[in-house]
Amino acid sequence: MTVMKKTKVFLGGYVTSVNAQNLNCRALAKHLDKENFDVYTLETFSGKLNHSGLEEVHIFRCFKPHRLSRYIGYLWGLFHCDVAYLPKRDATGWNRFLLKLFGKKSFTTVEGIYDDKRIEEITKDLGITREEFFGFYGMFDRVYSITKFLRDYNFKHQGIKSEEEILYLGTDIETFLDENKTIESLQNIILIGNDLIRKGIYDYLELAEKFPSINFHVVGSGNGKIDMNEILKNRKTGNIVYHGAKSHEELKELLKQIDLHILPSRSEGFPKVTLETAAAGVPSLLYSDYGADEWIRHDVEGFVVDTLEEMAQVIQNLMHDPDQLKAVAQNAVIMAKRFDWNVVINDWEKVILELAGKKPHA
Repeated sequence: MTVMKKTKVFLGGYVTSVNAQNLNCRALAKHLDKENFDVYTLETFSGKLNHSGLEEVHIFRCFKPHRLSRYIGYLWGLFHCDVAYLPKRDATGWNRFLLKLFGKKSFTTVEGIYDDKRIEEITKDLGITREEFFGFYGMFDRVYSITKFLRDYNFKHQGIKSEEEILYLGTDIETFLDENKTIESLQNIILIGNDLIRKGIYDYLELAEKFPSINFHVVGSGNGKIDMNEILKNRKTGNIVYHGAKSHEELKELLKQIDLHILPSRSEGFPKVTLETAAAGVPSLLYSDYGADEWIRHDVEGFVVDTLEEMAQVIQNLMHDPDQLKAVAQNAVIMAKRFDWNVVINDWEKVILELAGKKPHA
């Protein structure tokens, strides 16, 4: 019997460091089927996460100075792989050269809304031109968006082309899963985020003033832009509880007492926090700006609205109809399971195998 040769995959992220794209690469490294895939990836010398779940993964440890050793890391990964996934704008010119030199297949993902303001911020932070920003996508064999909304928006407004097929991100549902949670009434609401201004903290504080009988919890940080403790000193109402940053274990424990998650951000890609809270039996109330109704059906698995006034109306309705909140909370858990990495990894494996010129596994 012929044994199928494993497909070698290089994931261009630092899997022991906390950053959205690094964490996505970490999840892929953990969940790709090791019977069929040989996984290569990177880590930094300063990464704070452990190697749990990565025991069968080949990891290159970048050393000091990182700005130099990363070039060796990418050389190592791209030399060994059949297919490369490069989600980060990191050593782009070097990687473009290596992809051509080694003739490797590659893909990337589009994970945000790119309006002119956002592009200006990125180009300034990275010290690149607009041409270099858009040129990044031209170095890959395939480009995928992580939601339909992002695919359509970025093509319409910036001409960024991506595949018709969507590569949704997943989450480790088991980390937060609570199928036995019961909600009696709307008493505790939460906002979670590490850039609280961008996440809509001021809308959230306004809601807290409108509903003084409800406890409004905040988890995360102002990311150096605001001091939550200073802000709360001047609040008229005492119904806001600031918890600071929390680990996944601590957050799971806190979510046991939470009835509703609110994310009043106007600009997101695919906020996985909505899946994490949903898995814990806590539905989300969101703005519609970035296409959240693509994965959350309004009044069924969560709540998707257009304005702050509509957010307030949803809260008002749920205060008077706790049975509706209970029903939506149960549906939220079901919704979250659809985005478990154990489920969505199949789509990623299919893409990798196609790029490697192999048939998807049965």
